[in-house]
Amino acid sequence: MVRWIKLTVINDNKPNPPLLNDWGGWSILIETDKWTLLYDADTESRVIENNVRALGIDLNRVDAAFLSHYHADHYGGFKYVGEVRRGGLTVYVPEVDNVLRRWGGLNPVTVRDSREILEDAFTTGVMSGMGVYEHSLIIRLSGYGSIIVVGCSHPGIDNIVRRGGRELLGDVYLVIGGFHGPSRQQLDVVAKYSRYVCPAHCSGDETRHYVSVAYRDKYCDVKTGTVINLPMS
Repeated sequence: MVRWIKLTVINDNKPNPPLLNDWGGWSILIETDKWTLLYDADTESRVIENNVRALGIDLNRVDAAFLSHYHADHYGGFKYVGEVRRGGLTVYVPEVDNVLRRWGGLNPVTVRDSREILEDAFTTGVMSGMGVYEHSLIIRLSGYGSIIVVGCSHPGIDNIVRRGGRELLGDVYLVIGGFHGPSRQQLDVVAKYSRYVCPAHCSGDETRHYVSVAYRDKYCDVKTGTVINLPMS
């Protein structure tokens, strides 16, 4: 299994100057002792270009990429990623591609069912909600459980965590990403399953506040440029 994970938030709704920020965008780099993966790619090429340089990220060392769903605030920056890659980059997508392939340097691969895409890294399989087809990423961290990375959680963050945790890979260690303005009941489910809860992107200020107060020992704050090393001490 993966022994360590480093999460670097390239862009989030919450700014962190002097890094550039796009309010709607979401992108996170996931590094492990086995591979490196780019999860989503923000809205604008200028933001991701500036921030990967400022954060010392070499996109040519990325082994694969993951697109949670086809909304522009998650795929827009892939135009820049495709331009700088010296070779084709596999991007795991939840629907047949109609955007990424035209930019070059990218190889979209459609995944519908839950399966392993990299060693100890799995897609939940496509889930639907609010008219959107979306999949999320699960990583098995040795001795700790599953890390779940989400895009916008249109199918419901509670449903994703249930599928990504108990139903597929056991205990959940950390959940991070956009929770899409969930109810408190949904957040209670997430906190029940996961040791750490890291709402970001479209989660909303009310979500951040509720988790930080009701589950103070589980909450972790996320903004553009945040770096999280796992396991947490």
